[in-house]
Amino acid sequence: MRILAVLSVAALSVTACSAPDAGGEGTTTGGDPATDTAPTSTPMPVEPDGGIGDGAGPPMGADEDEEPSALAQSFPTAIRGTWRATGGAAVTRAQCDGYLPDNMGKVLTIREDSYSYFEQGGRLISVSQREPGLIRAVFDTTYADTPTRDELEFRVDPVEKALTVRNFDTGERATTMYRRCPR
Repeated sequence: MRILAVLSVAALSVTACSAPDAGGEGTTTGGDPATDTAPTSTPMPVEPDGGIGDGAGPPMGADEDEEPSALAQSFPTAIRGTWRATGGAAVTRAQCDGYLPDNMGKVLTIREDSYSYFEQGGRLISVSQREPGLIRAVFDTTYADTPTRDELEFRVDPVEKALTVRNFDTGERATTMYRRCPR
């Protein structure tokens, strides 16, 4: 008896799902897609390359001079990449391996909207100054459930292939110099 009840409910469900709406919506006029009156669903948006978290830069051919008057919420292209803290000398590939014990915390990776060291980093919250080789912004630097923020300035010198990072927070005022890692 119980099996018969379950089968009856299943049969009614299938019938109800396949029956046309009494108001005429969802019916077709003969299967021709051009004359179909069935409601269409909104297509799902597809994220283009360079989306969140993949580390990709802007699409090829994008010109940063064409930005709107509002400051873009991303690192300038000239700053993105991998950098190594140094006293001024050029760095080697081995010095840019962030997983080697001597390099942990010294290799900086900058993506479109975030930066990271070995286990720490930050995500853009707001930008106060932005130029092709400079950004000053507030970053969410929360780590291990302790909410924190830092105001940092990243400035690149393309000739020297050097990056200077200044921290403007009261307790952490510091300046660190980095060299671009070889590719």
